Amino acid sequence: MRQRGTLFLSAVLAGIAGTDIPASAQSFPGTDGAARAVERENRAFGESQDERRMRQSDRAPASGQPETTPAQASPAPGGPCFQIRSIILQGFEAFSEKPEGYDRLVGTCATAADIAGSLNTINEYYRAEGYITTRAYVPEQDVADGSLEITIVPGRLEGYVYADGRQADNRIRAAFPGSRGDLLSLRELEQGLDNINGPRSARATFELIPGEEAGGSFVQVKLEETKPWYFEFGINNDGYDSTGEAEAGISFGYDNLFGLNDQLNIEASSTLLEDRSQKYADSFAVSWSVPYRNWLFSIDGGASPYFFVVPGINESYPLEGESYYVSADAERLLARGQSFRLYGYGGLKLTRTRTFIDSYEIETQRRHLTIGSLGLRGDVRYVEDRMDWELGMVFGVDALDAYVFDKSIVDPNFALIEGEFNYRHEFGDSGVAYIGQLVGQYSSDVLPGIEQFSIGSWSTVRGFHDDSMYGDSGFYLRNTLEWNAYENDSFSVALNAGLDAGYVAPSTLRQWSQNYLVGASLGADFAFGDHVTARLAVGQALSRPDTNPPNAEPAFEAARTVFYADMNVRF
Repeated sequence: MRQRGTLFLSAVLAGIAGTDIPASAQSFPGTDGAARAVERENRAFGESQDERRMRQSDRAPASGQPETTPAQASPAPGGPCFQIRSIILQGFEAFSEKPEGYDRLVGTCATAADIAGSLNTINEYYRAEGYITTRAYVPEQDVADGSLEITIVPGRLEGYVYADGRQADNRIRAAFPGSRGDLLSLRELEQGLDNINGPRSARATFELIPGEEAGGSFVQVKLEETKPWYFEFGINNDGYDSTGEAEAGISFGYDNLFGLNDQLNIEASSTLLEDRSQKYADSFAVSWSVPYRNWLFSIDGGASPYFFVVPGINESYPLEGESYYVSADAERLLARGQSFRLYGYGGLKLTRTRTFIDSYEIETQRRHLTIGSLGLRGDVRYVEDRMDWELGMVFGVDALDAYVFDKSIVDPNFALIEGEFNYRHEFGDSGVAYIGQLVGQYSSDVLPGIEQFSIGSWSTVRGFHDDSMYGDSGFYLRNTLEWNAYENDSFSVALNAGLDAGYVAPSTLRQWSQNYLVGASLGADFAFGDHVTARLAVGQALSRPDTNPPNAEPAFEAARTVFYADMNVRF
């Protein structure tokens, strides 16, 4: 009996560690499930960190533009004309180049209306570049010699004030990139508004008021704020059978803790309705982010313990794991236009993962990883379309106590490339929208569980839950049609239908009878006033691994139809 228990433990340990399972132990029930459950918890731990990072960086762009002086009315066509042989441009030196079209009158006999039209062209050029207070004018002159002088008066920033009369404080100085004497750029003003409006409790707009010097303007910021804190409670069935399906979570946030448009967020979740002596999965995370002009800095840390019992031969074995992480990230705005933004980012993350069975640590599963990341992301917006994309590299670093068991198949100095593309199209005023998402990852290394690519969940390929497919490289495509079916001041409902597909590249370590999944879903999102939201969804697996060929991962055994429900209350 003791020998069979030893063999069972060997099977579980080997399955978790990713090594060969002894032939005499392969037939024990529960070993494959235990290994998959541990891998799933590790991947979920990594995915939760990525979701928090995306929420921190997803700041809607400032909308609208301040009122600016309209183009000057042109004189009536006709009248005397003047032969223009050259254009003398003054005042453009503050900019990187001369305005387009400034010399279009050269070689023509220009009337007063033609000259006024040329000035409007120059003004529109600067307006399109974001220099909305820069103006071109023609000083008094004699054009008999064929030369026309045009003077550019650069619009400059003279300072910031609040609309209620308060002087600018650290909150404004940290939000807006421009300083007194700089060229006044709408793009920098929009960036400042993005920073101020980042916290949930703030809503800011601005107006330009005349300054004390020619071309100068003050930026008057109108700020409306609600309570700086919020509290949310939510329940859902997004957990796993091994650690408990029903989950409850709470989150607390506080805005402007240091008066710098910063955000503090604390989250915790735990399994519901389960005997904690048999199974549970908990998580705890704290994050803080602060924007500074064209930068966004954030720090994040958390822990995720879990526990479940693996049934064995005449005996069960408790299996528990714990994961910790701390990360620091920085993002910088690289370019901004009328309809796009481009960012560069980088970060460093430390993770610590340990697994125990029957109170003995599985040393081969101990992971001390130091992970770096670099990448670009951007967004493009039009009237009815929005596109967001990201392309980055994640890599292991042999520093800061990085450790992987010597005989482990995991490469601690791994490298992977990941990308994401999101597209949303609104069909006019019909309330119908198409939402597409393409996510992919490639690596030639054996990755740790937290960095593996996974498909088969409500956030990847819908129609799957306890069964999933994972590996080092893969992609998935989600397609959703959404319809805002009903909305009034106190209640709204949106219906959606989805069709998804995903692929995971096979490897020498892991492959299934088929390496792709296809699933579909139907759902409804409800909002009750400003405080309560709910979601109901049903998913159907359309194609999945259903056979067990030799040397392949087990076939999917969970039900083909899965249900999802959640409710969130915000105070």
